[in-house]
Amino acid sequence: MMFLHVVILGCFVWLHFKKSAGDHEVLYGFALLFKLSMGIALGLVYRYYYQANDTWLFFEDAAKLADLAREDLRSYIQFLWRTDHTQPVWHLLANTQERSLFFVKIVSGFAMISGNSYWITAIYFSFISFISCWYLFQTVIKNFAESSKAAALAFLFFPSVVFWSSGIVKETLALAGLYCLASVFIKILKGDTATWVEWVVVLFSFYVAWSLKYYWTALFMEVVSTSLIMFLGQKRSVSLQRFKLIGWVFVFFALIGIASLLHPNFYLSRFLNVLIMNHDEFVRISRPEALIHYYQLTASWLSIFLNAPWALFSGLFRPFIMEANGLIPVLASLENLVLLILTGALFFHKKPQPADRLLFFSAVVYVVLLCVFLALSTPNLGSLSRYRVGFLPFFAFIISYRNPWLQYLFARISFLRT
Repeated sequence: MMFLHVVILGCFVWLHFKKSAGDHEVLYGFALLFKLSMGIALGLVYRYYYQANDTWLFFEDAAKLADLAREDLRSYIQFLWRTDHTQPVWHLLANTQERSLFFVKIVSGFAMISGNSYWITAIYFSFISFISCWYLFQTVIKNFAESSKAAALAFLFFPSVVFWSSGIVKETLALAGLYCLASVFIKILKGDTATWVEWVVVLFSFYVAWSLKYYWTALFMEVVSTSLIMFLGQKRSVSLQRFKLIGWVFVFFALIGIASLLHPNFYLSRFLNVLIMNHDEFVRISRPEALIHYYQLTASWLSIFLNAPWALFSGLFRPFIMEANGLIPVLASLENLVLLILTGALFFHKKPQPADRLLFFSAVVYVVLLCVFLALSTPNLGSLSRYRVGFLPFFAFIISYRNPWLQYLFARISFLRT
């Protein structure tokens, strides 16, 4: 079974390589190997290091559904189409929450064809994620001059991003969906025409990302939709070009009012209460030294605004090295130190104005808002290091693109010169 899937995956890789590698054949090979390795590493870490066992519980449930498919395909299809607690297999599953169950259903298809092999399934998921990473990488380097190194670092090699978006976890498919949405968004704002295949991918990506991480996707689509409306409006109206920032903010808040009707947790009357409830639950189950501590955090906008700067800083740069306890926290703190240094370089050196301010502004708004709300609702630094992959690659690209310190470093490393 393993040999068969090695051959199948090898064929997929070869076809994708021939079509997409272009002039970056060596980079493609290293990035793919890193991605697949991280998919395996995630399974090993969850098995032998973490007490929580999300990825293995997901797969065990998926294997039960795969067994059902082999025994009674009709019942399996019915469960995929309409899920409720009256179906016998429901009581065998550990994950019955809506988003987790949606993910388990997807995993079950791969479990069925892999003979219930966790490792084969993890490799397939990692390869799917890699395709989306490479798609965004190609889109970025095509539309931004001198961006290949920054894009490779942010989307292909940034350690925690690659680790937490590989293998059998929800972030793997959710971030892949965001990458596809971001790629088409960039193409449109740069004047390219998306093909019908890309539009189908966009719709499917939105559906998957929304079903797995609706709060990532909702904010991402808010920002994207606002920027697209402003982009189209500026092409038709000179007056809008004079009030870009005011117009962007006005459209953004108008869309927030509409979006607040799409999900119960987004209702304006409930949003802050849900955020504080999540925060308090993490505080209850976490060690004090593993938490971000806020000043009298309550379900009021004034309290949110007062604590937002610390939430933003902590979400981007913590844990610090002196806060780390254990191998993985230490690795995370070293990565955060790199982020802090790269960000500091932007303040000590004059960075050229971004070629496309609308795209740059959109990315900054998305990163800042998602970081703040994730850090407020998830004050546990360990959990936050996983959840923040929804914005971290975009932040890494923003601070890496034309970063003077990185340019200095790359100029002195011969094999990175292009």
